[in-house]
Order: sequence, then structure tokens, then C-alpha cells
Amino acid sequence: MQNLLLPVLAAADDSGIVGKLTDTANHITSEFHVTWYMFIGQAVNFCIVAFVIYHFAFKPVLATIDARNQKIAEGLKYSEDMKAKLAQTEQQQAEVLKQASLEGKKVIAEARDTAKALVDKAAQDATRTAEDIIKKGQEAVALERQKMLNDLRREVATLVVATANRVLGRDLTADERARFNTSAAADLSKN
Repeated sequence: MQNLLLPVLAAADDSGIVGKLTDTANHITSEFHVTWYMFIGQAVNFCIVAFVIYHFAFKPVLATIDARNQKIAEGLKYSEDMKAKLAQTEQQQAEVLKQASLEGKKVIAEARDTAKALVDKAAQDATRTAEDIIKKGQEAVALERQKMLNDLRREVATLVVATANRVLGRDLTADERARFNTSAAADLSKN
């Protein structure tokens, strides 16, 4: 192959560069013991092996890497979506807690008002009950007093009749007894 390239290079070179290149190529081939047909064969073998490795090894690996990159991108997008949803949920939770707090305060205020109303009603009921008890007690005392006065009148009338019997030394008639009783009752009613 070296012999084929030299006439082409010699025809193209007017300045002697080709000669220098030829000398350098001869020097390299003799120094490193390179044979051109072996070099080209190895280059072709390398290209075939590279093609096979690329086609059967690198392509599936690259496809797997692309699929994983896509899954990672989807995972990151999902993570961002979840962060946004979490922030939205936290905001809704804060709003619900605020609303619950307001409703709780409202319920507590209503309970206090209801309790105050119940206490006031209970106090009024207790006052009315106490007034009723006092009134009934006063009525009972008045009735007892009236009963005692009636009993006292009867006893006084009985004593007056007994005293009059002793003073007069005789038994009084029913008319006289009634007159003494009426007189004694009238005197007691004045006092």
C-alpha cells in the first residue's frame, strides 16, 4: 500500500513535503514494525467490534439510562407536585383550624350566655320559691295566730263563765254564758 501512495503523493508534491512524509512514514513503519495491511485489517476489525458493541451493548445501556433519567424526571416532577399539594393542604388545614377556633369561641360564648341565663333563671326561681315559702310561712303563722287567738278566746270565755259562777255562787244559764262569752271575745278582739 505504501508503494501505491507514493506515486500519487509524488505527483502532488512540488515542494518536497511528500518526500519528507514518505521518509517519516518509512521511519515509523521500520521503527515500530507496522505493516499496513495488518493495520488496516485491525482498523476494520476495530470498527466491526465497535459497531457490534455499540449496537448490542451501548444502545441498550443508553436506552436504560434514558428510561431511568425519564423516571427520575417524572419522580422530581411528582415530588414538586406533592410539595405544591402539601403546601395547599397545609394552607387548607390552617384555614380549617382557624375556622374551628372561631366556631369553638362562638360555641363557648353561647355556652357562657346559656349558663348565665340558666343561673339567672335559677336565681329568679330560687327567689320566687323563697318568697313563696316566706309567704306560706307568714300565712301559716297568721293561721296559727288566729287559731291560738280563737283557742284563747274560748279559754278566756270558759274562765269568765267559771269565775262568774264562783262569784255569783250559782250556775249560769245558757243565755248568760253566751253573753259573757261574746263580751269576753269582744274585749280580746280590741286588744
